Amino acid sequence: MADKINHLKKIEEKYKNKKILIVGLGLQGGGSGLAKFFCQVGAKVKVTDLKKKKELKSSLEILKKYPIDYVLGEHRLSDFLEADVIFKGPSVPWDIPQLKAAEKKGIPIEMEISFFAANCPAKIIGITGTRGKSTTTNLIFNLLKRNHLNVHLGGSLPEISTVNLLKKIKSEDLVVLELPSWPLSGFHRKKISPHIGVFTNFYPDHLNYYPNMDEYLYDKKAIYLYQKQNNYLIANQSLQSLIEVDKVKSKKIYYSKLDFPGKLKFLKGEHNQENAAAAFKVAQILNLDQKKTLEAINNFRGLPFRQEIVKIKNRVIFINDTTSTTPIATIKAIDTFDDKPIILLLGGKSKNLPYLDLIDKLAKVKEIILLKGSFTDEIFEILKIKYPEKISPIYDDLTQAVKKAYLLAKKTMQSCYLLFSPGATSFSMFNNEFHRGKEFNQIVEKL
Repeated sequence: MADKINHLKKIEEKYKNKKILIVGLGLQGGGSGLAKFFCQVGAKVKVTDLKKKKELKSSLEILKKYPIDYVLGEHRLSDFLEADVIFKGPSVPWDIPQLKAAEKKGIPIEMEISFFAANCPAKIIGITGTRGKSTTTNLIFNLLKRNHLNVHLGGSLPEISTVNLLKKIKSEDLVVLELPSWPLSGFHRKKISPHIGVFTNFYPDHLNYYPNMDEYLYDKKAIYLYQKQNNYLIANQSLQSLIEVDKVKSKKIYYSKLDFPGKLKFLKGEHNQENAAAAFKVAQILNLDQKKTLEAINNFRGLPFRQEIVKIKNRVIFINDTTSTTPIATIKAIDTFDDKPIILLLGGKSKNLPYLDLIDKLAKVKEIILLKGSFTDEIFEILKIKYPEKISPIYDDLTQAVKKAYLLAKKTMQSCYLLFSPGATSFSMFNNEFHRGKEFNQIVEKL
């Protein structure tokens, strides 16, 4: 247990009585987990968030017994300049004036997951990619558990505090982290990469945050750019030309859907064959028992809110794919469920992504129910010309939209899918895609 005590002792010694500023509390558990961790270490914690108290209610409730100062609804420059260390939330841009001023003063700016990785005594398996991160992360975590390894799950997953894993991790353990591009920007700053990096695919995304695709790709590349010779990069073969331009020191392994020898019982679609192949490659690197590995992958039931079948009623199969926040994600969902007629719930807030391929793909959909948002506004005029007979008016109430979709689904007189795959973010109507997904499930339950 010495190593466990050592890495925690070092953190305690370094941060006790230090002024820690957390920028962006958020609602997914990362910000509140950080605040709790540093309170327990003995630091003086302050939280600043542009959201107001009412919007952050659930996170504030978790932290009510801790001695934390809050500055909500604004970011004050003085709070940044008085801090000893700043922890930046994943969706907070690096170039806000307050952070730039703090950096100029020499105040260290950290991010939770790169801080965790730099202080973690165990080997890390990190998974990135535009699509398939969460499924691949959970496939790998499950197969490691099935092989009786001591493994921890973290990264950008809802309701998991990665930094708090430091309290129980030992050097012989393994850690599996989901790593979107935003937290990977912190890995660039520390010049670290996971011991095993998995890169599932790369499509346009987050162009409401990044000025261009190159900058988005650059953050993703932290999954492998700082790997050492004895590390591994497992990447989709579609990424080979992107990766080969870099001097990668680690052992590179490219995979395709054909590299998975098992048979998935519950996961549908070619993209899930690829996710399974990536997980299988990790098991091979670690020399795990093939029978147990295939059992774990074949029997994986999928994750909530990702092409999830939530109910079957009157021959209507309700699919919750709320984590589809990009046009490419909706394309994948339409391809996965193309064996029956599809009534599609589509729309939300724009990420400034290309959408013409999705517009073409909508030819395969029977009816399109539109949800309010800037993405919907972008495509509405094209849809009116191309699919006038298929589209609904724009709904600003999800309950009414689902009811309309269900009515149309029942009229098809055959088994069909009611597919909630919005292709856009949820911020027009909800806190985030998970909030949107929970609302959808509740509406379906009440039908």
